[in-house]
Amino acid sequence: MAKGLKNEKLQGRNFALTIILGVFLAIMVSVLFNLIVDYAYPGPQYDDYCRGIYDSTYPVKYGDMGVSNANCTFSNALRMQADNCTSEGGIAVYEYDNNGCTSGMKECSFCNKQWDEQSKKYNRITFFIFAIIGFALILVGLYASQLLVQIAAMPAGAVLVIESAMRNFDDKLAVIIVFALLIIAAVVLALKKLK
Repeated sequence: MAKGLKNEKLQGRNFALTIILGVFLAIMVSVLFNLIVDYAYPGPQYDDYCRGIYDSTYPVKYGDMGVSNANCTFSNALRMQADNCTSEGGIAVYEYDNNGCTSGMKECSFCNKQWDEQSKKYNRITFFIFAIIGFALILVGLYASQLLVQIAAMPAGAVLVIESAMRNFDDKLAVIIVFALLIIAAVVLALKKLK
């Protein structure tokens, strides 16, 4: 028989309630750690890097600005500048004349590229945070003697470890190596515990 929190033997209704409560606690523990990490180490926000960039980024749809006789052209030189900017990972920011026509390129903004680099760095760091917390919870579940703690800790840890991989899917080799190490460690510890 499984043991409850007060070392009583669980059976029937108490056993079912313990499982239901354990699953509920596992979900809540996963959400709690997500909230804690997000609060203590918030991720980069797109607007902090590219605020207002799309207000003047793309050429106007000619005739949509209320200018009835606007005869706008988009030169090949400007198109080549914009294409070069885009191929380098930038966003072309245009200048407009009094008629609302694209007159030139103001800048090639790399804010999107900077945000992407910071997001990848953030995801790499949170990958290790969630992997460590998740593995610790799995260990707690393996070595706890109470069924409720086992049911709550092990799935919560597994969810956090899986979430860590999903956050850092850009760096697949690191995910594979860390996952392999975590699986090996969990299996070795579980086999020792089950002997």
